[in-house]
Amino acid sequence: MIYAVIPLVLAVVCVWLGRRMGTALLIMAYLCLEGFFKLLSNYNTVVHVGLDIIVLTLAGYLTLEAIVERRAHLDALPWTKLILVYAVWVVLQLMNPFSPGLLMSLGAFKVHLTMIPLYFIAASLFREPRDIVRFIVGMTIIVMLPYTVALAQYVLGPSSVLDLSPRFWQNISYYHEWRPFGTSAVPGGTAVLAFLVTPLTLILFVAPGLRGSYKPLAAVSMALAAGTFVVSGVRQVFLGCLLAVLVMAVLMMSRRGGRTAVVAAVALVLGFGVFTAVQTYLRPIATEAIARDPRAPQIWRERDVTTRLGTLSAGGTYTSSRANPIPTILNRTRKYPFGAGLGRTGSAKGTYEREIAANPQSAQVQADVGWSDNYFADMIAEVGLPGLVMLTTILLGMLVNAVSLTRRAVDPLVAVSAAALAGLYASILAMSWGSQPLLGNPITALFWFLSGMLAGMREMDAKAAAAYDDESDAEERDLQPAFTR
Repeated sequence: MIYAVIPLVLAVVCVWLGRRMGTALLIMAYLCLEGFFKLLSNYNTVVHVGLDIIVLTLAGYLTLEAIVERRAHLDALPWTKLILVYAVWVVLQLMNPFSPGLLMSLGAFKVHLTMIPLYFIAASLFREPRDIVRFIVGMTIIVMLPYTVALAQYVLGPSSVLDLSPRFWQNISYYHEWRPFGTSAVPGGTAVLAFLVTPLTLILFVAPGLRGSYKPLAAVSMALAAGTFVVSGVRQVFLGCLLAVLVMAVLMMSRRGGRTAVVAAVALVLGFGVFTAVQTYLRPIATEAIARDPRAPQIWRERDVTTRLGTLSAGGTYTSSRANPIPTILNRTRKYPFGAGLGRTGSAKGTYEREIAANPQSAQVQADVGWSDNYFADMIAEVGLPGLVMLTTILLGMLVNAVSLTRRAVDPLVAVSAAALAGLYASILAMSWGSQPLLGNPITALFWFLSGMLAGMREMDAKAAAAYDDESDAEERDLQPAFTR
């Protein structure tokens, strides 16, 4: 099948390109399209692990290259030892007595392990500030495609995706409104990309000294992102994006960067304008398209996804949208403190549901584990309390590092970028109570990649600070009277 060939070809291209920013952007571009390929191929096995194939192939090649050149050692990056211990702990879960099976456990590596190499790959790519700009501009351009597709699908109605593959209908059949897929595997999933990339795009507005041509590009991308939020109906990632921008603005104001607050306010005004435009111009067209489609359920004719953001002003939205996860957390901690085996939650559970049910003991464990929409609960089920503590510590450590770098960075671009990453880390942590952001792409992949970017920025700042100190010492010597030398 042609879709299975795509990740294999891209893996070869990434190996050919090697350690370049173009390689990273190619990986990110595939990440944005992977969900679309999954549905078109009806979850072909190769396509389902396509990004994993690309990342692991590139990581394997770079490792082999380093061994041949006799420089096979890890750079001194933040949290490297804990990351490696976490990886070893996940591998040890293959021997968990409650494991649902070797195949299911190996399948869960997709969630826990295979994106970690992006941390080390990214850290080797970001060596100077212009690398940050190149990546952000590239990502800003890349995500405009899924944004545009999502808006176009909303206007064209259900026929724009239901005619492509029956899998689209299967994935949207239980939704109460018509929601466009964009290039995601789930309706409204493109909003996750908007959440991840919008704070980065905002850097093109805030950071001083950048080309003026970047600002119109950023404005168009952010407008499309705002429209994507409106038609996606995924309120949690919208709130996560607002929190990320808010944290970014507060951190920059602590550096007396009042410009950030102004730009954030302009972004909010832009978002409100886009919301009004979608409601005024796009919603009537979408309503007519839904009415014409005989496959559209009656509830889609009565409700429109663009009204969901309006419910954020109602207090009941925050008390009823997610069930209380504390009993689930306590129950799993009591019964499975070291995990109930990899593959008990997420996509692995859905893929191997029949195999789990066929084994009475495994089925009983699965019944005990139950269902939860909470990162902490699912991590306990998958890798136990030790795994939960380690990955959460890594997340908190990255947040602390980003905040610290924002406050002390010599280069203003590094400071703004670190503030944006701090906002994303804070949002991921906040969203973990009502979802599992670190247990699925695209968030998992971008978390590890951006963390590698943060490590690279720390190195940039250290070099900039050393150069600044040397320059200051030289100036001080030049100002000393001749008789004191």
